[in-house]
Amino acid sequence: MFYLLFTLYLILFCQLIIHIKFFKESGLEKRLLIVLFLIRVLVGIVNAYINLYHQAISDSVGFQLQGIDEYHLLFQNPHEYFTNIFQANPNNGYGAFLESADSFWNDARSNLIIKMLSVFNIFSLTNFFINSLFYNFLIFFGTVGLYRIFIKIFPDNKLVVIVCIFLLPSVIYFSSAIHRDGLIYLSLSLFIYHLFFMIKNKDYTFRRIFLSLLFLFIILLLRNFVFIILVPAIIAWLLAERKPKYTFIIFCGVYLLITILFFCTELLPDAFNLPEHVSSRQRDFILIAQRAASAININPLYANFRSFFNNIPQALNHSFMRPYLTEYDNFFYIPLSLEIFFYEILFLLFIFFRKKNIGLNPFICFCIFFTVTMFLVIGYTIPIIGSIVRYRSIYFAFIITPIICYTDWKKIKSYLK
Repeated sequence: MFYLLFTLYLILFCQLIIHIKFFKESGLEKRLLIVLFLIRVLVGIVNAYINLYHQAISDSVGFQLQGIDEYHLLFQNPHEYFTNIFQANPNNGYGAFLESADSFWNDARSNLIIKMLSVFNIFSLTNFFINSLFYNFLIFFGTVGLYRIFIKIFPDNKLVVIVCIFLLPSVIYFSSAIHRDGLIYLSLSLFIYHLFFMIKNKDYTFRRIFLSLLFLFIILLLRNFVFIILVPAIIAWLLAERKPKYTFIIFCGVYLLITILFFCTELLPDAFNLPEHVSSRQRDFILIAQRAASAININPLYANFRSFFNNIPQALNHSFMRPYLTEYDNFFYIPLSLEIFFYEILFLLFIFFRKKNIGLNPFICFCIFFTVTMFLVIGYTIPIIGSIVRYRSIYFAFIITPIICYTDWKKIKSYLK
């Protein structure tokens, strides 16, 4: 029964991908779109199988079980179903916006996934693998949206853009799992997509503005620190679009000002002390790491400029270079370490063989500043390799795509000869 249902839904989604305007306007051939979607579905099935049968503790399976409970609640007590997502946390009410526990906002990120799965369960008959199919159909919108942006910037690098957006191993693996990361990837991609084409085409319609704000709000609910990190990058991007010649100066100026304001919040009450919230987040993760198999040592982060500055090398090392090729304690690390090593080689090639006289595109500058800041915060706060590789995975496309497209491969080929 479930095999038949899965097949019917798969055929339906392939037909929708062929006929929905958003996909048709991507410029990708119908067959290629379906192949890329099927690859994502296959990875999602593998991911679901691993979570279901080979992991002792799995967030995805936990969400599925809670989604089934909510599915039953929908028919048993509809009023409770439609109102419980708005119920305030008994300890802090609707406050504690930046806290990582006992907060309505912290609970909301899980509740959104659980509610989504409860709706999926109506059509999937509570089957985990069919829910994975539904989930990955949604995420595919974000992937295609991101492709449509980068192909406008790099129209002569179609194959590279396809590989970087659709097929980077850790991106497709972690975004295919029923978890927050995929939904953040979807929301971030579609927010950027609408903002990009609003700027490019001067298309400030109500629909685009509404959808942009909607996806931005979803990011806020799913992971508020991503929203906070996104704000200065957006401000710098919008300002740079007005003065493209001064793009780099504008980004540096905005980030310098934001950094000063960030540390000035130390003078405010605890609820608004941003350095202390980052430090507190690290302490929470250190407690979690005591039960984690892939825990690593991390320097304590204190709520002052000196501590943040001193921890930059370690933070960047953890985010950009772990796991090392020598970290083979876990078989799962082997492909991850090979992937990050391959990206390091690509970066070195870019440094020595980058194309000359290329203008600094404001959007590419947005991607670089936003991604590096995200990686820095991940490195500051997370002492678990398994969590690091999952958290950072969805941002690789934003930085690997420009690195490859701005590398002079003809020059490398000539040099090798």
